Amino acid sequence: MSITYRDLFSGIAFLIIGATTAWIGKDFYADAAYIPIGAGALMGMFSLPLIWRSSVDLLARGPSRQPVMALVDHPGRFLATLGCCLVYYVALPAVGFYTTSALFITVLAPVLGERRPVVVLSITLVFITLLYGLFAVVLKRPLPVEFFLAS
Repeated sequence: MSITYRDLFSGIAFLIIGATTAWIGKDFYADAAYIPIGAGALMGMFSLPLIWRSSVDLLARGPSRQPVMALVDHPGRFLATLGCCLVYYVALPAVGFYTTSALFITVLAPVLGERRPVVVLSITLVFITLLYGLFAVVLKRPLPVEFFLAS
C-alpha cells in the first residue's frame, strides 16, 4: 500500500479538527460537554497513527519526483457535501434537529452516490432513532425544537 502526502495532510487535518472540537466542547454545559470532548479526543487519537505511518513512509522513501496527488478525489462531491453541511448548520435552529438531520441524510446520500431509496431511508431512520435515544432518553438534553412544534 502506498502512503501519499494526502494521508499525512488528512491526518493533520483530523487532528486539528478533533482538537478544536474538544476545545470548543469543553465550554458546553455539564454533561453536554462529554459528546464533543469525546468525539474530538477520539478523532485526534485515531489521526495519530495515520500521521505516524505516513510520516515514516515518506521519510523512508525520500523525496519523490512524482507530482503530489490532489487532496480531494471528487471536488464536485466535496463541494456538494460542504454545501449540504452549511445548509444543515444554518437550517438547524429554524427547522429543528430531527427534521434537519433527516433531510440532511436523505439529500447527502445521493450526492455521495447511494441511489437505493430503501438503503437511504433505512440509514436515516436508524440514525434519527439513535440520536433520539442518545439525546432525549439517555442524556435528557433538549435539541432545537421542530418548526411544526414551535409555538
